[in-house]
Amino acid sequence: MSASLIMGIVNVTPDSFSDGGRFFASDSALAQIDRLLADGADLIDLGAESSRPNAPVVPLEEEWRRLQPLLKCLDQRDSALRISVDTYKPEIMRRLLDHRVEIINDIRGAHQVDDSFLKAWAEAGRCYLPMHMHRDPTTMQLEPLTRAQAIPILDEFYRTTQARFIDLGFDRDKIWLDPGIGFGKNDQANLYLIEDALRRAPVTPIALGISRKSFIGRLLDIESPIERDAPSKMLELSFLFAGVKVVRTHNVKHLSRLKTLLAP
Repeated sequence: MSASLIMGIVNVTPDSFSDGGRFFASDSALAQIDRLLADGADLIDLGAESSRPNAPVVPLEEEWRRLQPLLKCLDQRDSALRISVDTYKPEIMRRLLDHRVEIINDIRGAHQVDDSFLKAWAEAGRCYLPMHMHRDPTTMQLEPLTRAQAIPILDEFYRTTQARFIDLGFDRDKIWLDPGIGFGKNDQANLYLIEDALRRAPVTPIALGISRKSFIGRLLDIESPIERDAPSKMLELSFLFAGVKVVRTHNVKHLSRLKTLLAP
């Protein structure tokens, strides 16, 4: 079976591009977590602020109001449950130290996070998933990176980010690097960065999330995010073949079936 981990997405938001509002209430979110785990998710990623293009910034206390009830419930769950939180706010991260969150999924690549916190997170034996984003959600699609621009920028991202985290005490296998497909790159750059990530995967823990993204819709003329599931799964299957560390997806069941078929 593929060693890749399947990360199921739970958006505790009213405005995420794929399922905004469906799991905004805590009861709905908890039910979705149970469904994803039953479907074969290895990790659950909770996000309380949308990162879709032009998404507004959510105030810190509102983000925490959305997350805290879920985290309190999940603290009481089976210790085998592995939880990630999608946030870039340092104060939210500090509060996560008091909960059984294993991974921080940071779309801003830890640029806003001080070294003292990262050392504390490393000392606690937890994982960090820094992602590359060009600009921010409100501006990233105004002048997206071309392939020629993205190549040196992402080379630098992989090199310097991994070096920083190792210097701060993280084991290499606790640093999961995400090139940020769709986050401020044009379609040609997105395709190149997927290919590049698959080349890196045998020696670098890579995380990839392409599920239902708009670039798939543009390339294949599929407007509905839900209808992008099938082509998403074909791309994600290639991630399993390549040994990508983490595949972040909405439809866990179908990817889990594909993963099972790779068992010897």
